[in-house]
Amino acid sequence: MATGNQFGIPVEPNQPGVSNSGGGLLRVISNEQLMAQEQADAEAEAMQQKVDEQGVENALASYVRSQITDMRNFRNTEGISERLIAALRTYKGEYNQTILNAIREFGGSEVYARVTSTKCRAATALLRDVYLGADRPWDVEPTPHPTIPKDIDADIQQLVNIEVSTMMQAGAPVDQQAVADRVALLRKQAERAAKKVAVEEADRSGERLDDILTEGGFYEAFAEFLIDLPIFPYAVIKGPVVRRKEQTKWVNGQPQRESVPKMYWNRVSPFDLYWSAGASHVRQADFCERIQLSRAELSQCKGLPGYNNDAIDQVLERSYSAGLHDWWDTIDTERAELEDRARWARTSSNLIDTAEFTGYVSGRMLREWGKTEQEVPDPLQEYFVTAWLIDRWVIKVQLNPSNTNRAPYYISSFEKVPGAMIGDGLPDLLDDVQTICNAAARSLVNNSSISSGPQVVINDGVLQPHETDDLYPWKRWHVNYDPALVSSGVEPIAFYQPSSNAAELMGIYEKWNSMGDEISAIPRYMTGNEKVGGAGRTASGLAMLMGNASKTLQNVAASIDRDVIEPLLMELFDMVMHTQPGIFKGDELIVVKGVNHAVKREQDRMRQLEFLQLTANPIDQAIMGPMGRANILRSVASNLGLEHERTIPDDEELRAQITGQQEAAAQAQAVPGQAQGGAGGDPQNTPGPKEQRAGPEAAREEVEKDFTGPTGRPGMRAGG
Repeated sequence: MATGNQFGIPVEPNQPGVSNSGGGLLRVISNEQLMAQEQADAEAEAMQQKVDEQGVENALASYVRSQITDMRNFRNTEGISERLIAALRTYKGEYNQTILNAIREFGGSEVYARVTSTKCRAATALLRDVYLGADRPWDVEPTPHPTIPKDIDADIQQLVNIEVSTMMQAGAPVDQQAVADRVALLRKQAERAAKKVAVEEADRSGERLDDILTEGGFYEAFAEFLIDLPIFPYAVIKGPVVRRKEQTKWVNGQPQRESVPKMYWNRVSPFDLYWSAGASHVRQADFCERIQLSRAELSQCKGLPGYNNDAIDQVLERSYSAGLHDWWDTIDTERAELEDRARWARTSSNLIDTAEFTGYVSGRMLREWGKTEQEVPDPLQEYFVTAWLIDRWVIKVQLNPSNTNRAPYYISSFEKVPGAMIGDGLPDLLDDVQTICNAAARSLVNNSSISSGPQVVINDGVLQPHETDDLYPWKRWHVNYDPALVSSGVEPIAFYQPSSNAAELMGIYEKWNSMGDEISAIPRYMTGNEKVGGAGRTASGLAMLMGNASKTLQNVAASIDRDVIEPLLMELFDMVMHTQPGIFKGDELIVVKGVNHAVKREQDRMRQLEFLQLTANPIDQAIMGPMGRANILRSVASNLGLEHERTIPDDEELRAQITGQQEAAAQAQAVPGQAQGGAGGDPQNTPGPKEQRAGPEAAREEVEKDFTGPTGRPGMRAGG
C-alpha cells in the first residue's frame, strides 16, 4: 500500500534496488537495469524504424504495382493479348476451342492447312539472309572531313620555314606564291594521310563494336527476333543490359576467377512486355517486363549497386520451398499449352516472378525508398529508373545512366500501322486466306472420304438371318426374295456412288493460296516451289520475279533498320563512349546498310569479279602495281566471305617481298657469268646509244604483240 509524506504525495513501498530513505523522491537503479532499459529502448527504436521503412517500401511497391495493373488491363481491354494467342495458335496450326467444338459436332475432318506458318518461315529465312549473312548489316564509317592535329600544322610551317631559310642562305630568290603552294601541297598530303588513318580507325572501331555485340549474344537474340516478327503483331529485342559474368584468367601462372560487367541482349517474348496506355512510340511509354528468376540468380544480386539486401533476404525466405508466383495474366494457361509448357504455371517450378518496371518515378519517392541526396538532388523532379518488384518488395531501383532516357526495348512489326506501337503480323494479314483454305481443305478431305467408295442400301427384310453387312470381294448374299417384288423393281441390295467435288474444292484452295502470295508478298517460288510458269521457267526470269517480290520485303527491312538496328547501335555507341573511353573518337558515323546492302550485294559481287578479270593485264597492273592489286584482291575476297588474311599478305609483308626480289635481282646481275653477261651479252647491262634504241611507239608495239590474238584484240597470245 502506498504511504504519504509531508507533501501529501503517495510513495510506493521500496522496490528492490530502489532507495527511498529519508522520504525523498529520487529513484536509484542499478547499472544492469540501466543497460537493460537502454537496450530495450534501442530495440524499440529499431523496430519502429523498420516499420517506417516497410511502410515506405510498400508505398513504392504500391505505385509500381498500380502501373503494372494499368498496363495489363490496357492490353487485355484492347484485345492485344487475344491477338497474340491467336497468332501463336495459327502458327502452330491449331483451331481455337470454339471452332474445334463446332467441327467435332459436325463430325468432319480436323485438318489444318498451314498456309500462314509456311509464309512466316519463308519471311524469317529471307530476313535472315539480309541481316545475318556473311556481311554485317551495319558499318562504322569515318567522318568525311577528319580533323588534322594542330601539331601537324606546326610541323608543316616549320618545314616550310627551313626550306625557305635554306634557299635564302643559298642566295636563291624566294617566291611567296611558291611558298604558299608548298604549304597547300603539304597540307593536302596531311589531309590525305588523316583520311587514311580515319578509315583504319573506323575499321578497328567497327571490329570492336562487332566483338561487343557478338560476346553479348546480340546476333542470337536478333535471330529469335526475326522469328517473332512475322508471327506476332510486334517483336521485341532488349539491350544492352549490363550483367556480371564470372570468368577465369591466368595471373602469375595461377587461375583466378573474377566477376566482370558485360553488356547483353536478349529476345523478349511479346507476351511478357506491357506498356502504358496511349503511347504511340517507345520514347513515350513506360514499360513493364515479366521475368522469372531462380533463387541462385536472385542471391547473386546481393551487394550489387541499386539492390536492397534486406528485401532480397525476405524474398528468398518466402520463396524457399515453392517459389513466388504473382499477377498471372488471363491468357497464361493457354499460352503455356501452346508453348508446350506446364499448363498451370503456379505448380510448374520454384521460379520467382519478377516485374521489371522502366519509367519515371518522382524524386520524393526515390528519396523515401533510400536514394541519397547526391543521387536524387531534386525531390520534385521525375527520374527515369528501372525497378524490380517481387511480391510486395522493391528489391532494386536503378537510375538510368543513359542521357537519352530511353527504355532498352526495341519494337518493330512486319507491317507497320502509323501512330501505333504495334502493327500486323502475317496471321493478321492472312486471316481470311487461312480461314477459307482451312474450310476448303476440310471439305476436300470430307468429300474425298465420302466419295472414295460406294454406299450400300440393304433391304433387311429379305436377308437371311445369318447374313451380315460385311463387304469383301466375291461375297455371296443369301436372301429370302419374294418373286412378286421383281416386277416392282425393288432389289434386296443396291449400291450408290457419291459424286466427287475434289477438283472444284482443290481449285478454290489453290486460288486462295495464290491470293495469299499477293497479300503476304512472299510467292511460293521464294521458298523453292518448282511449279513456276511464265517468266519463272528461265533462270533470268526467275531471278527477275524474285527481285520484284523482294522489293516489298524492303519495307519490312526498312522498318527493322529504323526501329531496331539504328537506335540500338546509337545507344550502344553512346554507352561505350561513356563507359569505355578510347574505343571511339566520337566523330565516327554508324551507317545501317541492311536494305541497300541486301539489294545490291549480289550485283556488286559480280561486278567486282568482272573488274578483277578486266584489270588482269600488264598495262593495268603496271598502273596499279603489286600494292594496288593486293588491295583489290582483299576487297573481293572479303566480299565473297573468304579469309583473305591467310592468302593475301598485308602491305608490310608485300613491301618486304618486293624489296627481297629487287635485292635478289640486283645480286644476280652483279655475279659475272650469269644472265646475259654469261651468254656473251653486255655484262654491265648498259643501254645502247640513243640512235640505236627503239622509239616509244615501237617499244609499245613490241610489248603488245605478245598479248594480241589473231583477231587483233589484246588479252590472248597469237598461238593460244
